[in-house]
Amino acid sequence: MSDQANREARIVLIRHGESASNAGGWLSGQETCGGLTDLGVTQAEALRDRLESDPTIRPDRVMVSTMLRAVRTAEVIAEPTGLEVEQHADLIERTSGEAEGLTIAEYTERYGVAPWQDWSAPLSPGGESGAEFSARVRAALDRVAEECRGSTVWVVCHGGVIMATAVGRWPGGTDDLSTIPLASPMNTSISEWVVDAEGGWRMVRFNDHTHLVGVSDDVQAPAPV
Repeated sequence: MSDQANREARIVLIRHGESASNAGGWLSGQETCGGLTDLGVTQAEALRDRLESDPTIRPDRVMVSTMLRAVRTAEVIAEPTGLEVEQHADLIERTSGEAEGLTIAEYTERYGVAPWQDWSAPLSPGGESGAEFSARVRAALDRVAEECRGSTVWVVCHGGVIMATAVGRWPGGTDDLSTIPLASPMNTSISEWVVDAEGGWRMVRFNDHTHLVGVSDDVQAPAPV
């Protein structure tokens, strides 16, 4: 292996399985996360089987957000590796503020607009702005990249974290989350980056969820970007 390759970090971002808040339509945070639904567990098991069958993506470390839905997903997919699941609070989803725990309908009634229509302003008082969230995600993944030089790391996290990374790390990217795509990556999808020795980020794949065909009713023939 070349010195260049020895300094590269392979970062595999994995969104958690379907969560109770996904299915129930409410805004969850660190304290109110309801974990995974039965479907979410099934999705994680499908990803586990896929990853276990592919030795080219075997991790050296497994990191995860401290939110229950991400932790449970990481525990399922990491079990065959025998690796410890390392929890990191800076990998959590964007914080909602005082609106945490509200249903989408309750949020819309209270604030006069549906949630996630504006990625620049906080969702509610006490929540992270788009700039604050983007800066946290950037710093967290810079840390991960530096700690994992010459290795592969699975990072089990959240749709917002993955989308903010795509917007910010793409060539000519920006931390202005008003440009964030409306479509979140699928639950348990894989988005992969390679970080070179100079700190340049290269996307390998985004929203790869082929393992969900036949598992989730709304997945037909996924075409990862």
